[in-house]
Amino acid sequence: MESMAAAKPGIRVAALCGSLRKGSYNKALLRYAMEITKDEIDGIEIDYVDISSLPMLDTDLEVDGKYPPVVEAFRQRILAADSILFASPEYNYSVTGVLKNAIDWASRPPNVWANKAAAIVSVAGSLGGARAQYHYRQIGVYLDLHFINKPEFFLNAFQPPAKFDSDGNLIDPASQKRMKAVLLALQAFTLRLRGCNFNPSTISEFPRQINKLSEDGQVLTPFVEGNLAQRFNTSLQSKLGITSEAYDWYDLETCNDERNVLSRFQDTHFRLKDKRYTPNARERVYKFALVVSWVFFLIVFMLDYRVKSAEDVCCKRNVFGRSLDLWVAYN
Repeated sequence: MESMAAAKPGIRVAALCGSLRKGSYNKALLRYAMEITKDEIDGIEIDYVDISSLPMLDTDLEVDGKYPPVVEAFRQRILAADSILFASPEYNYSVTGVLKNAIDWASRPPNVWANKAAAIVSVAGSLGGARAQYHYRQIGVYLDLHFINKPEFFLNAFQPPAKFDSDGNLIDPASQKRMKAVLLALQAFTLRLRGCNFNPSTISEFPRQINKLSEDGQVLTPFVEGNLAQRFNTSLQSKLGITSEAYDWYDLETCNDERNVLSRFQDTHFRLKDKRYTPNARERVYKFALVVSWVFFLIVFMLDYRVKSAEDVCCKRNVFGRSLDLWVAYN
C-alpha cells in the first residue's frame, strides 16, 4: 500500500506531427520529448501516432457508422490518450493539410478529442510557427480540446545558434529547457482536468475508464480510495447541476486559497476607491466640473469680446488720423 501511495500519477500522451518529411525538425521535437520523459520526467508516457497512412477525409468511406480500419485504429489511439502533443510547421500562415486531415477524422462522431488537454510546439522560419499555432487553438475550441496557455513554444530553426545537429537532434540548451517546461505544464493540466490534486508527490495512481463513449460522454474515476472516491460524470445532467451524488473533483482547499488571494487583492486595490467615491462624492465632483466648465467658457467669451473691442478702437483711430492728415494737406 505504501508503494502504491508513493507512486506518481501516470498520463498517456498521443504525439502527432504535422510534417511527413523524414528530417522534419518538428518530428525531432517529439523525439526529444520522448527521450526526456523516459530519463527526466516521471509519470508521462508518449505514444507517437503516425498519421501518414490516413486517407483524405471522405464521408463516403463511413459505412454503417464504421470507419476504415486505419482510421478506426487511429481514433482508438487518440481515445486511449489522456492528452495530446502537437508539433507542426507553418504552411502559408496556417496549419498543415496532413495534420488538419487527422484532426478532422478524429472529430467525426463521436468526437474523440473532447475533454482532453493539449499542447502545441512548432519549428519554422520567421515567427517560429506562431500563426499556425493560433489557428490550431481556434480549431481546439470547437473540438473541446483544451490547450495549455503557457508556456508557449515557437522555435526559429534558422537563427543562430544552431538548434539541431546534422542528425536532426535538438541540441540547443534553451530550447531543451523550454520543451521540458511544456511537458510539465501539460502533465499538470491533464491531471487537473482529470480531477486530481496535481501534486505528483502526494497522490496514488488514478486509473481512468476509457474506450467508453456514449451520448452522456465519458465517465472519469479521479480517485480510487479515501474520502474523495466519488465519480465525476460528464453527462449533460451533471453539467446542469442535476446530480444525485456529490462529485468533489476540485481541490476545495486550493479553491479557498484562491478566494482568499482574490479577497486580499480587492481589499488592497479597491478599498480606498470605495471610500473615496461614494455616490454623494461623485455628485459633488460632477457639479464642480460643471461649474468650472461654465466659468472657463465665460472667461473665453469675455476675452474674445475685449479683443474685438480693442480692434475696433484701433481701426477708428487709424481712419480719423488719416482723415486729419488729408484735411491738413488739402488746406
